[in-house]
Amino acid sequence: MTERTINPSSKTGFVAKSRMKTLGRNSATLHLVQSTRFARRMAKLLLVGLVISIIAMAFLPWQQTSRGTGSVVAYAPQERQQSVQAPTKGVVVRIGEGLVEGSVVRKGDFIVEIQPFAANMVQQLEGQLTELRTKEETAIVKADAYGQNVAGFTEALDFTVTAASQMVEAAEAKLQGKQRLLTGYEAKVLQAKLNYERQQSLMQDGLKPAREIEKLKKEWDVTRSELQSVLQDVESLKKELSAKSSMLEEKRLIAQTKIDYARAMQQDALGNAATIRKDIRDVEIKLAEMSRLVVRAPRDGTIFRLPIYELGQTIKAGDSILTLVPDTTQNAVELKINGNDMPLVETGQEVRLQFEGWPAVQFAGWPSVAIGTFSGQVTTVDATDDGKGQFRIMVTPIEGEPWPTDRYLRQGVRANGWVMLRKVSLGYEIWRQLNGFPVIVSDVEPKSKEEKSKPPKMAK
Repeated sequence: MTERTINPSSKTGFVAKSRMKTLGRNSATLHLVQSTRFARRMAKLLLVGLVISIIAMAFLPWQQTSRGTGSVVAYAPQERQQSVQAPTKGVVVRIGEGLVEGSVVRKGDFIVEIQPFAANMVQQLEGQLTELRTKEETAIVKADAYGQNVAGFTEALDFTVTAASQMVEAAEAKLQGKQRLLTGYEAKVLQAKLNYERQQSLMQDGLKPAREIEKLKKEWDVTRSELQSVLQDVESLKKELSAKSSMLEEKRLIAQTKIDYARAMQQDALGNAATIRKDIRDVEIKLAEMSRLVVRAPRDGTIFRLPIYELGQTIKAGDSILTLVPDTTQNAVELKINGNDMPLVETGQEVRLQFEGWPAVQFAGWPSVAIGTFSGQVTTVDATDDGKGQFRIMVTPIEGEPWPTDRYLRQGVRANGWVMLRKVSLGYEIWRQLNGFPVIVSDVEPKSKEEKSKPPKMAK
């Protein structure tokens, strides 16, 4: 058997020819599906137009908004839903005729009457009040009587002190007179003594007789006796002055003791009167509570809930008798907004509102094309959050742009709101949203640490 030999060069040529035939067939196919030159130009123009449109839209004006949700409420707190509670415990003995949930009532309309468990409690309290008032009058009379005693004792003290002082002054005058006489008698005694001694020396020289010396001796004795008598009078007057001074202090002390006692009794009577007056107020309060056992409508409005539904029902103090929705003079919308937008929300800003049951379309960035929304303005902004990072704002109607009537816009109707903030470019807003930045607060540059105002110091 003869073996065939394959030439490598002939094999390579065969493969090349096969590939050329395949490429020829593929190029013919590509030529059939290739886009026309006009189509390629239109595609390029559309791509360029799309890029230019995106760049142009980045410079379109955009209205920044802060969205919030809430409900319709009465603007005045007194006109919001309120609960009328029982003033005391007791039993329901009468209910207003025809009262059901949804009934319209006027201020002062009879609602329910409560009878306390102790049927004669009112009579007991009235008797206790009469007794207390009698005690109060007695205490006041006693206080007046002791007051008069204080005045009388004070006047008597003045008279007693004046009289005793005059006696003391008279004793002092007599003592001073005697003391002045004492000086004269002392001088007489001294003069008589000197005469006696001089004459006695003359008698020893034989110049004076003894009879004359005896006479001078007697005169000296007489003057000494008179001096001793004056000294005794002075001592007696001193004792008398001391006694009268002591009597003056004793009378003053006795009179002052009477005054102090009368004043203490007066204060005690006044204290008793004050205590009785407090008891009277307590009884009057209880009687007033008894008088409030007839519960009446506090305001014009509609009964929302009426838990009291049968006679003989037992209630406690503080139990709800009815829930009233007062007639409102002005509605408002209570919105909760995110704390991230809080720094920019201020009173007076415009708000676009969408009420439940009113079809509406609101474009956040272009409020001018909104449909079915109502205008409002921010009236109040809470100073703190609700504990969950949400801040409450109150929105009221703008004058000349009324909201739906109360028939359609009742308290509790849910609402969506958009607070109109600043106008920026659409590109900036997209960039801000993508980065999660807060809204712009102010154009003013923030102060440095040195320029920031220090917190106020607490007054000591």
